[in-house]
Amino acid sequence: MSSWLRVLTGARKVAQAACQQTDWNAKAIRTAQHGRQIMDSLHKQYETMSITSATTGVSNDRLQTETIQSMNTNIPSSTPAPFSTSTKETTEVQQPEKASTFKTAYNELTQPPLELSNRSFASPGTAASTQVPDKPPKDFSQGSAVPSSRFGRAFGFARLGAGLVWGTAAEGLNRLVTGQSKISSIVVNDANAHRLAAALCRMRGAALKLGQMLSIQDQSLLPEALSRALEQVRQGAEAMPQYQLEQQMQQQLGADWRQRFETFDGHPMAAASIGQVHKATLPDGRTVVVKVQYPGVAESIESDLRNLTMLINLSGLAPKGLFIDKVLSVGQAELSLECDYVREAEHQIRVRQLVNEDPVLSTVHRFQVPAVIPELSTERVLTTEFCPGSTIDVVAHLSQEERNRIAKTILYLTFKEIFVWRLMQTDPNWGNFLYDVGTQTTSLIDFGATREYSKEFMDGYLRMVWASANRDAPTLLEQSRRMKFLTGDENETMIDAHIMSGYTVGEPFWSDEPFDFRGSNISSRLSGHMAVFMKHRLTAPPEEVYTLHRKIAGAFMLCIKLNAKIRCRDILYNIVKDYAFEDGLDRPVLELIA
Repeated sequence: MSSWLRVLTGARKVAQAACQQTDWNAKAIRTAQHGRQIMDSLHKQYETMSITSATTGVSNDRLQTETIQSMNTNIPSSTPAPFSTSTKETTEVQQPEKASTFKTAYNELTQPPLELSNRSFASPGTAASTQVPDKPPKDFSQGSAVPSSRFGRAFGFARLGAGLVWGTAAEGLNRLVTGQSKISSIVVNDANAHRLAAALCRMRGAALKLGQMLSIQDQSLLPEALSRALEQVRQGAEAMPQYQLEQQMQQQLGADWRQRFETFDGHPMAAASIGQVHKATLPDGRTVVVKVQYPGVAESIESDLRNLTMLINLSGLAPKGLFIDKVLSVGQAELSLECDYVREAEHQIRVRQLVNEDPVLSTVHRFQVPAVIPELSTERVLTTEFCPGSTIDVVAHLSQEERNRIAKTILYLTFKEIFVWRLMQTDPNWGNFLYDVGTQTTSLIDFGATREYSKEFMDGYLRMVWASANRDAPTLLEQSRRMKFLTGDENETMIDAHIMSGYTVGEPFWSDEPFDFRGSNISSRLSGHMAVFMKHRLTAPPEEVYTLHRKIAGAFMLCIKLNAKIRCRDILYNIVKDYAFEDGLDRPVLELIA
């Protein structure tokens, strides 16, 4: 029996014995029962991992070593010691001799097995060392290798699972020993949330994409520890090392790819969920950006999300009302499309034409889309013109007039994409808007998340938005049931939250007066309604809503960031006035001022 299995078996016996105590209070017994369930689950999971390692040819020693490394990596330094002198006395909960037994078991579980902690690690051609040498600080230009093979990515998830097992066991036994009975999940603790975020950034691809989708949810919808850890995910991924970059470029553009550029900066400008971006110049003098996809990402989407689904369902990392299965399904579809750079290039060319044809965007407010360089673009490499500028939030330091202009134009663009073009770039990341202070030009970039919407869906959705803008509850509810936002069996609490949520989203369009986005506290009020959804929602919304609401929320958040005070109703009014409904229903009543 392996050392890890012995430790887990011992901890499992301790948890089982704890459940048989009759002189503990109810809270302690419930905690013990939860701990026993965790230990049973850990025992089964480790046995499964051992079997997997045997069938894939991975030695048990390697599995243990990798497990220790993943569990000892990225543990927050602020995590309190479980048996510090400041721990509250719990003599009313357990007998002193029993506390000692649990403390021994806890210490045994939260330390590497002796045979591993004393094991020597040697590199080729060197004598064995009694300690693992410290790794040098990571340089962004060097990056870390992207797990590209199916086995490599599966093993990465196994490491993450082992790390979550470790953190859960430690937290469970800590609560048993100290007699704590926290309301928060035993699985979603600070250390586990930190492990999850770090693993997502290291794995990239579907793993990081899911984390980013979860991270844009309002923090009140996720466990506090998970919300804090996902702050890392918003910052993007690690870069890949030079050898992987070279391999990708040779595979996509040929062995002589460097000869097709005058210069190519090997240090990436940015690294995201599925690729990284490099600056280069062409022989004709044009400055371009080259987006290079991580190896193996496109081929591993399905397996990545299957592994993530298993981990999330087992750990309870997301609330039930979030309908995580639907989020994952939408994420899989999005990521599959985003990995196709040929498709992205086509959408970028199409949106560039639409923006150029709209005088409000292209002439009045100087919005532009960079041109694609087709001869240097493939399914995994995309080259476009370089656009100078910084992320749009730099506008927050400019005059109120300029902030209002940018905010209103982006809101205008958002509703134009949704209801007129029915072709929308669904990623609300501020990094997709570049603002050049000198020319007051805004460049739109990154069209991998662009998708189209059906006319049938938009007919109904526009009716819902207009009803919200006019506080028309009957129409809002009727259309919501027709479009499957509601089943018709919801309780009054859910109905009220649905109506008030719609009203809150429609609030900027209630009247023709300037709306103060920051002063309205619109985000916090929406959070309150969404918290009710998490408890009382009976069905997941239509799949189109995940991207639509993400984009609208992103536009609102940008207006808040810019402290915009702008008239909004005219934007929606003009959309409804000119819209050609084809659903056979009466046209909405138009009123400029509500």
